[in-house]
Amino acid sequence: MAKQKAIEDLHGNWEQSYHDLPKLLNAMSGFLNGFVVEKQTRPLYNQQGEMVHHYVQFHRVFWTFKPCIDGFKYCKPIVQLDGTFLYGKYKGTLLEAVAQDGNNKIFPIAFAIVEGETADAWFLFLHYLKIHVCPQDDLCLISDRHESMKAAYARQGSGWTPDNSVHVFCIRHIAQNLMRHFKNTERKKLIINMAYGMTEPRFNYYYNTLTSEPEIEGVIEWLNTIPKEQWTLAWDGGRRWGHMTTNLAEAINSILKKTRNLSIFAIIMSTYKRCNASFIQRGKKVNAKLRANQIYTEIIKRAMTETFTVKLHDKWCDYGKFQKLHMPCSHVVAECKHVHHDYKSYIDQVYTLQYISNVYNELFGELPNESYWSNCKEPQIIPNPEKIINKKGRPKSSRIRTEMDMVEPGQPKRCSLYRNVGHSKKKCPYCQGSSSHQA
Repeated sequence: MAKQKAIEDLHGNWEQSYHDLPKLLNAMSGFLNGFVVEKQTRPLYNQQGEMVHHYVQFHRVFWTFKPCIDGFKYCKPIVQLDGTFLYGKYKGTLLEAVAQDGNNKIFPIAFAIVEGETADAWFLFLHYLKIHVCPQDDLCLISDRHESMKAAYARQGSGWTPDNSVHVFCIRHIAQNLMRHFKNTERKKLIINMAYGMTEPRFNYYYNTLTSEPEIEGVIEWLNTIPKEQWTLAWDGGRRWGHMTTNLAEAINSILKKTRNLSIFAIIMSTYKRCNASFIQRGKKVNAKLRANQIYTEIIKRAMTETFTVKLHDKWCDYGKFQKLHMPCSHVVAECKHVHHDYKSYIDQVYTLQYISNVYNELFGELPNESYWSNCKEPQIIPNPEKIINKKGRPKSSRIRTEMDMVEPGQPKRCSLYRNVGHSKKKCPYCQGSSSHQA
């Protein structure tokens, strides 16, 4: 409660932030060219059941920026989805859609604040994402294997179909589900190795190793319920571009961790400021330092100790990296040198300097001081009183610990202050006032 009051002093009243939301969104629509917002509210009724005029109750909001929409056209054709809790006074969930540019930089493309990770909330997010940000075909949607997400993707009207996209799963969540059912760390490692194997022989090697174990029938039956195209690199047809997890979206969650403590007004403003600053910074770096011919300048110098079959015409190599990551591996570069071909012609255009530069070409525009914003004539928005978090008492953690939170066995213990191995926080020799330091 003290934290909420301190945040309120810095960023304004929690309820007032909902009142000011229409004014903020109208200002962004007016001053930021191409800004997209989709807002959903509910009618407000009094205790007698009569509708209250000039007031509505907040339900959901989706927003994105024109530079994110335009830049996504030059990113890898993948979209990672994830949701994370809000920590403020009112319950809610922040949904994000994240892509990656050819320089392996995280590229956020859309946000939404909803009531939770329900099938209806994900359906709204996917629907608006397809309409406003991702109208192109042949996209790969990467998410966790949650029933609400699968239902939203399959629901008619979402815009995402097997004809224009493919929906694949994060291997970390599949491994988590496996541990929940069978609780076997060694089998979990084998399945992860199966998923990361870039070729069918590599996949089959780990599969045969797994099937040779005793009492494996239940694990195999469980795995067979998930199509191999949705969780393995060997069978994905190159649609995943090597991305096996939702780590990009998880990284955005980490970046916005402090932001998630703020009011809804401050959260939307923070996404604008952070995305704007990121575009300016990365645009300067791309124009100043990045060179497309540096991607594989050192690979030719490596000694070739293994023999793989390479088919340049089909863009295929036994090793698998060529067709999965859409860039030449060392074997392809060596073959190109042997037949006097330019290996750079086999690098996908997403990795070229021109494409990476195009990602950050657009400008966000400047949002002036609030005193220049025009008054909004829309009904005043109020928060849902049922969404208030922890009215009294010390907040209790609601995080559900899963297998992904467990530390791998054999990892050395580290000091939580300085991350050094060999001592704990209590006995840290670098901490002022500790007995060892005084000695």
